[in-house]
Amino acid sequence: MRLYALVLILALFTAACGGGGGSETAEEAPAAAPAVESTAMGTGSITGTISFMGTAPERARLRMNADCDDQRDPDDPALSEDVVINGTALQHAFVYVSAGLPADYSYAPPAELAVLDQIGCMYVPHVMGVQVGQTIRIENTDPFQHNIHPTPEVNRGFNESTPNAESFLEKEFLIPEMGISVKCDVHAWMQAFLHVMNHPYHATTDADGNFTIRGLPAGEYTVTVRHESLGEQEGQVMVTDDAAAEFDAAFSAGA
Repeated sequence: MRLYALVLILALFTAACGGGGGSETAEEAPAAAPAVESTAMGTGSITGTISFMGTAPERARLRMNADCDDQRDPDDPALSEDVVINGTALQHAFVYVSAGLPADYSYAPPAELAVLDQIGCMYVPHVMGVQVGQTIRIENTDPFQHNIHPTPEVNRGFNESTPNAESFLEKEFLIPEMGISVKCDVHAWMQAFLHVMNHPYHATTDADGNFTIRGLPAGEYTVTVRHESLGEQEGQVMVTDDAAAEFDAAFSAGA
């Protein structure tokens, strides 16, 4: 009788501890975390040219103080950057994938620094895309003080100085946000725009209006072009593996 009781107690103890090699049910299994992609997902790309049709607006000459004028070539005066057109090419247009990416992916911020410089009392580049969490290194090439004053709506802003050419700041934004204006309170004409994205699929047009977005998996995407003065356009693009899909757009005054 005592032996039977002992066997019964051991059986109950084994069952309570999960003996017998049973597996977790679907409800008990932990939910899978979204995949984190730190490198390009695919081998497709989108390339194209953004143009301006019609008569290009004249760029105004910026009125600078003497210190800033001394940093510039007299034959290359500083001009406004809100609309920069070379022939028919539209510079500083921001092009990005706005729909079609896999919903179950998130993207680790790149280790590469995004560099925003202050050169000749101008921000270089004028328009820049960064990823959420990517480090932005704000350098000062000029031999005097600038201050960097972004005014985001959903991210945390800051207002800090770079007193000389040896100084820099390193910052990051943690929430996607388009069109963050960056100003210098010392030199009121200085302005740049930052676009904070939750993925790496974006580019800014160069002096020839060209852009390329690399590393896309095959699929159909919505591409949006955003310009600080001319507005937005979008279109659909079909991307295939190991090939470059073309996407062109044209803006005009008042478009």
